[in-house]
Amino acid sequence: MHFSRLASSLAVSLLMALPVADAIDAQRPPTPRARASMRRVAAPLSHSVSADLGYVATTGNTKVTTFNIGEKLNVKTGHWRFEQQLAVVYGESDGEVNSNFIRASIGGEYALRSTLGVAAGFLFDKNRFSGVLQRTEEYLGLVWRVIELERDTLRLDAGGSFTQQRNVDGTRRNFPAARTALWYKRGLGPKAFVQQTVEVVPNIETSEDYRVNAIAALVSPISQSLALKLEYQVRYDNLPEPEFAPMDRIFTTGIQLSF
Repeated sequence: MHFSRLASSLAVSLLMALPVADAIDAQRPPTPRARASMRRVAAPLSHSVSADLGYVATTGNTKVTTFNIGEKLNVKTGHWRFEQQLAVVYGESDGEVNSNFIRASIGGEYALRSTLGVAAGFLFDKNRFSGVLQRTEEYLGLVWRVIELERDTLRLDAGGSFTQQRNVDGTRRNFPAARTALWYKRGLGPKAFVQQTVEVVPNIETSEDYRVNAIAALVSPISQSLALKLEYQVRYDNLPEPEFAPMDRIFTTGIQLSF
């Protein structure tokens, strides 16, 4: 119910905002850059796939096993963009599980203009070591492609979501939330880049309940389709479940295979 009202409000706001923006633009001659931003360019069908893998195992005085896997799929066709991601971090120490984090997402974006689009999708994560047995989120919002150059890409997402959460203590929480995300990528050379994402998700019903997720990644190519990837992730919950710490830090390293 909350999500439906939120989606309706966003849709109405969007429909009202576009004519106003067009009216303002019509009062003065558009610059070449403005003309380019107003065009919707239908992209030909293209796709990219990448897979990450990292693994550590020790035996002897200690027996530790950790691995991380990741997968990402991007598809562009016409005015549509689709993206699907999966990330898993798992660890054992002396046969006892001490880390088990899973995050998955799928979403689509429709271009209204070359720099502006509407996006919707589904997010899923679980991490019982932070008190969350399972959390799902459906989101709807706008995507503003602030910069799209050869070496620099900056994207801003803003909208709303509805969260359904089950905790390890058996409690359930369902609530509407706002969602803002900043995504930046800087090319360092052929297939080498650094990437930074920051996501803020505040609970609309409870002001002190908000989450911040940040990821910094460095990718350096080894060959045409193989690269070394380093990633550092911070997940902060300002109102964690009882007896759990508010912050998790995850550092992974491994190889990335791209197609």
